[in-house]
Amino acid sequence: MNVIRSLRARGVRRAAILVALLVSAPSSMTAQRADSARVAPRAAVRDTTTRRVVAPPLSPRQAFLYSLVLPGYSQSVLGRPAAGAIFVLSESIAIAMWRESKADLNEARRLRRDSLVVVDFDRATGAPITVASTYDDALVNVRKGHVEDWVAFIIANHLFAAADAYVGAHLWDLPSQISLRRTPGGTVLAARLAW
Repeated sequence: MNVIRSLRARGVRRAAILVALLVSAPSSMTAQRADSARVAPRAAVRDTTTRRVVAPPLSPRQAFLYSLVLPGYSQSVLGRPAAGAIFVLSESIAIAMWRESKADLNEARRLRRDSLVVVDFDRATGAPITVASTYDDALVNVRKGHVEDWVAFIIANHLFAAADAYVGAHLWDLPSQISLRRTPGGTVLAARLAW
């Protein structure tokens, strides 16, 4: 039995010495050098030529046609509400001015045949004050020109809105390159340039 105890004691001592050597070894031994002949595994090559392309909410053709019919609609769908608002405002003003010019033209045509026009009434007698009519063919032609100008402006607004929507659909995901910021010192216009 003493032999078994002594063998166990030797085994325990040997294990304790081995553990002590392993614990103290990293601080007392020099580090092992890396194998210079070993080839590292290749890193996965990432394809940078292709990227996920997100389709615009409207195709360029749809954007063109929608804004041709209703200026500002495609701009709002493409996330450009300021541009859409400008086209809607232009359209509203142009339609209001076209109606006003049309009313002026109708008035000039109606009064063209009159030789005298009542401009006021005499306060004492109540008799009408008349003057010679200034509504002649020249005035009718001028007012007809005003109506035509506003019709041309409305058509141009539709075409510009359609062209802007077409380009906007092509460039809808392009990041903003020019920004306008308000700072305590004033307004700052900034542009990003890629070198």
